[in-house]
Amino acid sequence: MTKTMTLEAAVARLEEIAAKLGGDVSIDDAVKLYGEAVKLLDFANGKLEAAKLKVEKLAAPKETEDEPV
Repeated sequence: MTKTMTLEAAVARLEEIAAKLGGDVSIDDAVKLYGEAVKLLDFANGKLEAAKLKVEKLAAPKETEDEPV
């Protein structure tokens, strides 16, 4: 994974891998592709979790000094 990888690029590559694995591929290539897919899924899940946390933080009610916690 490069530092410039985006979620969209990861998903696009996952789609490519899925298409290749759906075709005629050697067992060695299938294992390599599977390993790459696992890394991409971890990356994508991390990006989605980070986005979810940001949205939850933005959606949380704001506390004011006048209101008790």
